[in-house]
Amino acid sequence: MCGRTACTLAPDEVCKACSVRSVGADGQKYYQSLSWRDPPNNHTYTPSTNTAPSRYTPVIISEHQRGVKRTQDGEEQPAQRVVQPMMWGLVPPFHKGPSAAGHGYSTTNSRLEDVESKATYKPSLAKGQRCVVLCDGFYEWQTTKGTKNKQPYFIYAPQPKEVKIWDRDTWDQSGVWSEEEGWKGPQLLKMAGLFSCWKSTEGEEVMSYSVLTTETTSKKFSALHHRVPVILETDEEVETWLDSTKVNYKEALEMLRQKEEAELEWHPVSTDVNNSRNQQPDLQQPVSLDKKPPATAGSRFMSAWLGKASTQASKPRVKEQTGLVKEETGLVKEETGLVKEETGLVKEKDKVKKEEINTD
Repeated sequence: MCGRTACTLAPDEVCKACSVRSVGADGQKYYQSLSWRDPPNNHTYTPSTNTAPSRYTPVIISEHQRGVKRTQDGEEQPAQRVVQPMMWGLVPPFHKGPSAAGHGYSTTNSRLEDVESKATYKPSLAKGQRCVVLCDGFYEWQTTKGTKNKQPYFIYAPQPKEVKIWDRDTWDQSGVWSEEEGWKGPQLLKMAGLFSCWKSTEGEEVMSYSVLTTETTSKKFSALHHRVPVILETDEEVETWLDSTKVNYKEALEMLRQKEEAELEWHPVSTDVNNSRNQQPDLQQPVSLDKKPPATAGSRFMSAWLGKASTQASKPRVKEQTGLVKEETGLVKEETGLVKEETGLVKEKDKVKKEEINTD
């Protein structure tokens, strides 16, 4: 399952992060940044630490999937990759209605095991509409045993040394990309997906996608969730998945089913990510699960109420102790009175003795 992602790079950074190695006319190898194409109908991509379905996010497609062919000296050239933002949540071409929003969110993910049998995805497979969905990483929620609380985790690709994908200060500096060395910043996740081109009854064109998922084979990851996006790790896997002119969809799907599950890393994050309206820049940062959660209005009220009840319960005890003190004080007074009486008797005896002496 993949229901929330993060993609915080700007368009030019996304293109550089996905640069490919090419060979120039002089035989020299260099890295080439991908081209960026804005989505149709003035839809836009906005970098976000908390992206929910229906938002536009960067996707790689091959030029030939948009009908673009390149030739040089009369010969057709290999298709180039293009970054094309699309709406998350595939809208099939047969969807009827004035808006893509009416389709709902049931197609954010598609199961690799049975995607061929689903009518929603058959047009995309038949037309070779395969894509690579880009993101910093995705969020998954782990249910704590014995409670209803769910702890969110941020899941991402292994990163270069010293690079923390959640901390821009660790990589955003001069020299992060060059034609000679390529991209040295955070490594994006590249998820296999299918896309669709849909037109509304009003003529609005919407390009949308679905992320392919599969059952996890990792015992470690299964503690978080039993399903995981299909991650493309090498340039060869990306090329095979995108090149529908040479690799038909059955072969491409089989390649995905046979490949080993990608290595992933993850850490717990703040529960602020639970609400997609929250867009703080630090949502991807690790948090300690040993820390007590911050006090909420409800917890503060309960603490105050319990404190008040405790104070009231202690009042009878205070009164009881005060009564004992008074009783003890009374006893002291009584004892003092006895001492005074005894002192008076002693004085009287002394007076009698003096009178007897005088008489003699």
